Amino acid sequence: MTQKKKSKFWIFLVILSFLLITFLALLLPIGDYLIINDPVEKSDLITAVSGPEYRILYAAELYKKGLGKTLFFTGSIIGDAQRSAASWSQYLAKTTGVPGEAIVINETTVISTYDEAMLLKEFIDQHPDEYKSVIIVTDPYHTRRARWIYRKVLGDEIRILMSPVAFSRTNYTKYWWRNQESRQLVKNEYIKLVFYVFRYEIAQGKFRDWLSRFDEY
Repeated sequence: MTQKKKSKFWIFLVILSFLLITFLALLLPIGDYLIINDPVEKSDLITAVSGPEYRILYAAELYKKGLGKTLFFTGSIIGDAQRSAASWSQYLAKTTGVPGEAIVINETTVISTYDEAMLLKEFIDQHPDEYKSVIIVTDPYHTRRARWIYRKVLGDEIRILMSPVAFSRTNYTKYWWRNQESRQLVKNEYIKLVFYVFRYEIAQGKFRDWLSRFDEY
C-alpha cells in the first residue's frame, strides 16, 4: 500500500469512527430519557406493574431486602392481553419466601397502567396513616411514563421511587436500536407518553372521554 493510500485509509477510519460516535451519542439519550432509576430507600409499599414475571420476582427481592413492608399486586387476565393475574403474582412472590400476610392483591380488571395506579390509590386511601411511600417496579423503558402516571394519581403526599428491573433480566437492551422488541417498546413509550399527557392534562369533557377507548393500546 502506497503512502497516499495509507493516508486515505486512516482518514476514512477517522471519519467512520466519528460518525459511529455521533450515531451512538444521538441514539443512547433517546432510550435513556425514558429510564428513571431512583436510589432505592426503605418504603412502606412495593408494587410491580403487572406484566412479565421478572417484575414480580424483582419486587419480591426488594421486599426480602427489607425495603418495604407490603407488596401490592394488581392485574387480571383479559383476553389476549399480556397481564399477569394478581393471584399468580401473589403465588410467585410466596415461592420466593415472601409471607402471605405481607402481600395484598386486587384482581379488578385493568387495561392500563393508569388503572393500576388508581387501584393503588384506592388501597392507600384506605390506610392513610400507614402508607406514605412506594417503590414501583417495572421495565426500564416504562419507568418515565409510569412515574408520570403514579405521580398524577397519587399526588405529592406519597413519595414515589422508581426501581426498574435490570436489562439483563428483561427482553430488552440498553442499546435499543439493536433489538426489535426494544425498538418497538421505545417507540411505543414515546407515543404513549404524549398520549397520556394529552389525555389526562389537556383534553377536556367529551373529547377526553372519547380518548379513553385508546387506553389499552
